[in-house]
Amino acid sequence: MDDIRSLIGSAIASRRTEINMEQEQVCDYAQISKTTLSTLENAKGNISLLNLEKILDVLGLEIVVRVKEKA
Repeated sequence: MDDIRSLIGSAIASRRTEINMEQEQVCDYAQISKTTLSTLENAKGNISLLNLEKILDVLGLEIVVRVKEKA
């Protein structure tokens, strides 16, 4: 099973690339540091939910929470 940080980080990096935004642009719009975004995209450390929400908003993404399927 993939780590949740990897899944979220790769989705954010892919979306950012898809809409032709540089990290600096996302950071400016979301009012976060480049270190925060880089940390998230590279699945390192932990960021606050508030910062995650800011990034998702800039990129037009959302997180959906649902009950896990049984393996």
